[in-house]
Amino acid sequence: MKKTKEVALASILTALSILITYSPLKLVMPFFTLTLGAHVPTMLAVFVSPWVSVMTIIGSCIGFMLTIPAPNSIIVVTRAATHIIFALVGIKLLKTNKLNIVFIVLITALLHALAEGLVVYIMTPLILTSETTALIAGYIATGGTFLHHLIDSAICTPVLLALMNAKIIHPIKRRNTNA
Repeated sequence: MKKTKEVALASILTALSILITYSPLKLVMPFFTLTLGAHVPTMLAVFVSPWVSVMTIIGSCIGFMLTIPAPNSIIVVTRAATHIIFALVGIKLLKTNKLNIVFIVLITALLHALAEGLVVYIMTPLILTSETTALIAGYIATGGTFLHHLIDSAICTPVLLALMNAKIIHPIKRRNTNA
C-alpha cells in the first residue's frame, strides 16, 4: 500500500512540476528564469521519499525543456537538474532532529542558489559572449534563486500542512539521537 501511495504521489507531483513550467507567472532573462511555484512540487516530494523527489525533478526538467526555447533551455534544464542537491540534502537534514525547519530551508536555499549560480556562470558563455556578463549572470542567478527558494517555501508551507492534516503526506521520521 505504501509503495502504491508513493507512486501516486510521484505521478501527481511530477505532473504538477511539468504543468507549472507552462505558467505565465514567469520572469525570463537570457540566462535565468524564475517561475513562481516551480520548486513547490519538489519541496513537497522531499517529505515523501528520495525517489519521489528525483521523479519530480525529472518532470521539472522535462517541462522546462518543452517550454523554454533553445539555447536558454540548456541552462534552465541544467539548473533544474541541480535541484537534486537541495532535495537530497533536505531529506537528510529532515531525518535528524537537530535542526528546525527554518534552518533547513535556509541551508537548502543556500545550496540551491549556489548550485544554480554556478551553472549560470559556467553555461552563460554558450549564449552570451562576455565573461563579465557570465559573472554578473551568476550573481543574479544566485541571489534570484535564493529569494525564489524562500518564496516557494512560503507557498509550500500551507500546502504541506494541508496534505499532512489530510494524512496524504506524513512527517519524515526523525532519527532518535537519545539512544
